[in-house]
Amino acid sequence: MCGMFQRRVLPRIVVLASGNGSNFEAIANATQKGLLKAEIQALLVDRECFAVERAKRLDIQWIRLEKPWNSSLTKYLERLKPDLIVLAGFMRILPSEIVKEWQWKIVNIHPSLLPAFPGMHAIEKAYNYGVKVSGITIHFVDEGVDTGPIIFQKALEIKRDWSLKKLEEEIHKLEHRYYPLVIQKVLEKKWKIVGRRVILEEDIG
Repeated sequence: MCGMFQRRVLPRIVVLASGNGSNFEAIANATQKGLLKAEIQALLVDRECFAVERAKRLDIQWIRLEKPWNSSLTKYLERLKPDLIVLAGFMRILPSEIVKEWQWKIVNIHPSLLPAFPGMHAIEKAYNYGVKVSGITIHFVDEGVDTGPIIFQKALEIKRDWSLKKLEEEIHKLEHRYYPLVIQKVLEKKWKIVGRRVILEEDIG
C-alpha cells in the first residue's frame, strides 16, 4: 500500500548565471506556482552577482564555481546529475566536452531574434541599429555563440517613442513569461528536430 502514495519525483534542473538573475527568479517562481513542474537543484555562478542574493531569498542552494571554472563546472554537474541545464545570463562559453556530454540537455535564452545580434549587449545593439522588431530566442546550446538549434522565438514590435530602458523592460517581460513555459516543454520532450530547428508539439503562443 505504501507504494501507492510515493512522492512524485520532479525533473531536476540546474541554473547557471553570472549577473542580475531575473530569469533565474522567474524560473524559480514558476516552479513554486506549478507552471514549471521541476525542482531547481542549485544555482551555479562563476562570479559575485545579484543572482546569489535571489537564491538566498528563495532558499535555493547556490554554488560558486572555483578556478579553473571548466573543471569545477564538470565536477558539480556530475555530482548533481540534472535532467536539464538552464543558462540564465551565464557569461561564459561552455567547453565542448560539456556541450557534447549534455547534448540536447542545455538551453539558453537570448534577447534578440537570432541569428540577429548574437553575443553580448544584444538589446542595445538592436536599439542602436534602429530595428522595428526585436524579441527573444530560446535555443539548445552548441559549441558556438548563440548558434544552437532554435526552440522558440517571440517577436516584439518596438514603438517609436521607446527608450533603450523601455525596450529592455519589455524584452525582460517576454523572457520571464516564456522561458519557464519552454523549459517545461523541453523537460516533457514535446519537441522534435527538423533540420537545424526544433519544432514544439504544442503552440506556446
